[in-house]
Amino acid sequence: MAAKAAASGPNYFSAESMGFILAALFFNTLTAPVVKMTQNDEGSYDYNKWCIYFFAELIKLGVALAWCVNARKENDPQVTKHLIFDRADFFQYAVPGFVFFAQNNLSFLALQHMNSSAFQLLMNTRIVSVAILAVVMLGKRMHALEWTSIVLLMVGAMQYQLSGCGDDGYKIDVFGMSVMAVIVLCAAGGNVYTQKVMQRKMDQPLMVQNAMLYVWGVIFNGANWLLSAVPSSESHGPPPSLFGAIGGVQVFSMAFYAIYGLSISIILKRFGAITRTFINTAAICFTALIDVLFFGATITPLELTTFGVIMLAVYLHTVLGKNYVVPSPPPASSEV
Repeated sequence: MAAKAAASGPNYFSAESMGFILAALFFNTLTAPVVKMTQNDEGSYDYNKWCIYFFAELIKLGVALAWCVNARKENDPQVTKHLIFDRADFFQYAVPGFVFFAQNNLSFLALQHMNSSAFQLLMNTRIVSVAILAVVMLGKRMHALEWTSIVLLMVGAMQYQLSGCGDDGYKIDVFGMSVMAVIVLCAAGGNVYTQKVMQRKMDQPLMVQNAMLYVWGVIFNGANWLLSAVPSSESHGPPPSLFGAIGGVQVFSMAFYAIYGLSISIILKRFGAITRTFINTAAICFTALIDVLFFGATITPLELTTFGVIMLAVYLHTVLGKNYVVPSPPPASSEV
């Protein structure tokens, strides 16, 4: 029996696909530098960062609604039939909104039971978690080479975190591990579920889906923003500000996060959560290069090996994985 060809995945190498992937990689790479631009000299924030996230969601919602209004004016029947309000459709987008809301708030709880190095290291387990949930929730079939590339991707990301470990090492307790398990499940599940609801109606315009998704994003990020201005029982001094020192750089970051979020929605619908995970991790290499060129950072030999592992994982998944042929099972031996 001839060997069975692997199920064909998305075509990463068409001009259109490469454009979307490179755009998402570009914005993902610039995320960390943009954060650094908004920090003060001590590395902290003079503004309320939750208001940045809220207005970024508001911008994304505005873009999606503007597209829907324009489509309605043009009266395209292929578009207008999807503009009818569907309550079940709308409420299913509350799930990823709430999941990411829970993830963001649980992160503060987790950091009370571990240091930031341990937090960042354990967050990389979401790479394999996304693949497992894609199999469970989406029924995706993955062959051995794809699993190998995903494990390598996680190893490369973890190796990068380990290479930058400070003298304080990694500190975590049992409760912190439990909270991290929930956070990783939220991070992976939110992306896979968003892919599931978006791809369930591939003919539904992405901006219609984004409008429903970002309504919930505005609600949940708005709740976080308001809660951030409520003083805690342990706080002393003046109450937290709703805005803080908002200047041109902070306004730019709002627009940047909005464009980045829109680019990721394209990736999730066209390619899926696993591709988004590869883009996020590959951005580590390019962000490090920006740190060297513009922020005076240096790259150690150990970090260079991590970049090699990550790029090897990307090559296995996109090039070799596409042409991989699943071996046929050996013929059953006949009984004598």
